[in-house]
Amino acid sequence: MLTIFKNLISMIRNLINGDEYISDRSKITYSLYFMSFMHISYALLFMFCESAFLALYNLLAFLIVQILIRVAANKHLFTAATLSAVEILAFSVVSTLALGNSMNFNLFCFSIIPMVFYVSSTIKDFKKHSYFSLLFSLLSLATYAATIVIRTKNAPITNFPYDNILLISIIEIANSIIIVGMITIFLFLFTWEMKNNTATLEKRNQQLLQFANVDPLTKLPNRRCMMQTLNLAMHELSRGTSVFSIILGDIDNFKKINDNYGHDMGDKVLLTVAHTISSQLRECDAVCRWGGEEILILIRGNAESATAIAERIRLNIATTEVVHNNNAVRVSMTFGVTQAEIGYRIEQIIQSADNRMYYGKQHGKNQVVSQNH
Repeated sequence: MLTIFKNLISMIRNLINGDEYISDRSKITYSLYFMSFMHISYALLFMFCESAFLALYNLLAFLIVQILIRVAANKHLFTAATLSAVEILAFSVVSTLALGNSMNFNLFCFSIIPMVFYVSSTIKDFKKHSYFSLLFSLLSLATYAATIVIRTKNAPITNFPYDNILLISIIEIANSIIIVGMITIFLFLFTWEMKNNTATLEKRNQQLLQFANVDPLTKLPNRRCMMQTLNLAMHELSRGTSVFSIILGDIDNFKKINDNYGHDMGDKVLLTVAHTISSQLRECDAVCRWGGEEILILIRGNAESATAIAERIRLNIATTEVVHNNNAVRVSMTFGVTQAEIGYRIEQIIQSADNRMYYGKQHGKNQVVSQNH
């Protein structure tokens, strides 16, 4: 029992820190452990009060809960949870029948409602039983109404020191604390689980968005992401609020690098180029891996400023040596530059930059071309 208590404390601490997820089996199992502790405590209490009927009943309930723990361990979670809820309702009715309503045993009916909503909303086994929580809540309210009838129609049927007002007050307060505690715990767990699920979904959505918009190798934005940026830039251009230019670059002799040194070297060249280009740009500019060994850059400025930036990038790349597995290669790039103009589609502007880059490839490579030839 001490080990179980330590594990429970550790789990609660990890939950608060967000370091642990409660498995479906754990939810049911720890609830059953609590029920075991509750019934054995009541059995000892009623033995002390010389109420043999309730002492024996709680011992029997304790044994039933042990069986339910085994049922939960065998992954029959719906059965274990349903029977445990029925057992609590039965405990409420039997205790009220034996003692009356004066000690709040009938209020255990209300502790069932948040429990059934929690387990039916968070445990997979309950997904095909969509009306479980509603039906059991109605059953709990009906059971509570039945205990009221029991109180008015029947006198208590077991021995108990009713003249001991202090003992009755202690039991009444203890029951109220247990019931409120159960309701609070299940509401806390339900709230925590909903927040945890929401945070998990947000994290997965962010990951999916990153996968959709970021090139996995270079970590640069991909073509899809850049098209959104380009369309926004075209909209601003049409309104006369900004000017932009396109730089399209291609790594020279990239196929030979892959063929001679392997794809790992090719990947390292792409990473080096991506880092070099990113370090030369301003915050207002944008860059992406356009495809293969092509890099597309959006410059907030006219063709003259874009050409100067492209030339600076070209020089930095040309003076960089990439080393991998004791092999070193010099890398160069050829760039085509085009200023965007109103009336042209973005595809036409990119094609213009591509034509200029192709001209540079055909006439020596490792250069920036910003005019038609």
